[in-house]
Amino acid sequence: MSNTSNYRLPVKREPSPLPVPVWQKAAPVVARGAALVAAGVIAEWALRSATKKAVTLPFRRRNRAVAKRRAVSVTETVIVQRTIVRR
Repeated sequence: MSNTSNYRLPVKREPSPLPVPVWQKAAPVVARGAALVAAGVIAEWALRSATKKAVTLPFRRRNRAVAKRRAVSVTETVIVQRTIVRR
């Protein structure tokens, strides 16, 4: 008998791993981005709170029962246009 007839037998192969969905690859990146945004929002809030307290502390009255909080907002817009005409 010859061994040439054995080459047509099926070969047992290991199953290939399933491909990873795209969202599973992107999930860590999205989570890091969300954490950085949250950290930035918290840091900005803390900085604004600290700045507000530092600015209002010297102007606070000693009698807190009488003192009322007033919010003052100042907005100023200045537009300057300079036109030079030469003849």
